[in-house]
Amino acid sequence: MAERIVFNDLTRIHDPLRRDLERTIARVLDSGQFLRGRECSAFEEEWAAFCGQREAVMCNSGTDALSLAATALELDEVSVQANTLALTAIGLHRGGARVSLREITREGNLAYHHDNAVPVLLFGRLPGTRELDAPLFDAAHAHGWSPPATATAAWSFYPTKTLGALGDGGGVTTNDAALAERMRELRGVDDQMRSARQFTSRMDEIQAAVLRLKLPLLLTWLAQRNEVADHYRKRLGDFGITLPGPSLDHLFVIRVPDRDDLARVLLDNEIETKVHWSRSLASIEGPWTRAEDSYTEAISWADHVLSLPCYPGLTLPEVNRVCDVIEHWWETHQH
Repeated sequence: MAERIVFNDLTRIHDPLRRDLERTIARVLDSGQFLRGRECSAFEEEWAAFCGQREAVMCNSGTDALSLAATALELDEVSVQANTLALTAIGLHRGGARVSLREITREGNLAYHHDNAVPVLLFGRLPGTRELDAPLFDAAHAHGWSPPATATAAWSFYPTKTLGALGDGGGVTTNDAALAERMRELRGVDDQMRSARQFTSRMDEIQAAVLRLKLPLLLTWLAQRNEVADHYRKRLGDFGITLPGPSLDHLFVIRVPDRDDLARVLLDNEIETKVHWSRSLASIEGPWTRAEDSYTEAISWADHVLSLPCYPGLTLPEVNRVCDVIEHWWETHQH
């Protein structure tokens, strides 16, 4: 029996770093400081520089990053695409914004760019020209993207992200120093109340130190993801199931009929997949309003998308094995 291809094998990036990771964690333990220390401050500087922005404010998660940004920007009303993760809308809602859902195109983007839209860079797909003037982006999937000079971007460092911590973590980047200072006060600087809207959300020193260790490898990991995704596109592109447009390939997602059947066939062949995500927000109760009468495309999207293994360390023979199964399934499915 062929060895299983897991959906995301983090050991392939962590095993070569094992000793460095242990030394990094030991350095923080020896320091005796686990919050509000030099590791987090240094990572803020390094991540801001990597993103091409002047300021970065770290917090506990990508959801909190959206809440921090929305609160500091004093966003009153926002709209998000109905095929994003619920946590996008929840984070914005917790930041005080009224959230409305918008229909998408068949390609998975907002059908129309609204003035109050918060673009979500799903799967690492890059924003279109009409989106670049948005004040806030959900860039949780888009490590390696440089936001526009006038934009604020919310990031996630969840372990499976291209730059992932060994636990949770998030952050916001901006070129607005005053905005960054408001976010630092809101996340809880110390035990003194600074704002009536303040909430506690900080990145701990161990996670910051681990992310600092990994950051110099990010471009290499991005290139490896691109290589895997390009091979998928070469093998599967003629079937019309790959997504169009430029992407950083955080996830490699296809759209197929009978998605659940293909996922079952792949698993029968020891290949894991996932669905991002199986339900449109329009079909889920939450702190948002539905701006359209129907969400045909968003519902169809949720029924048909399937994420294939795509990560640093995945070999081209493994990618070919995935593609062989999909090609055989496609040929039998079409006839």
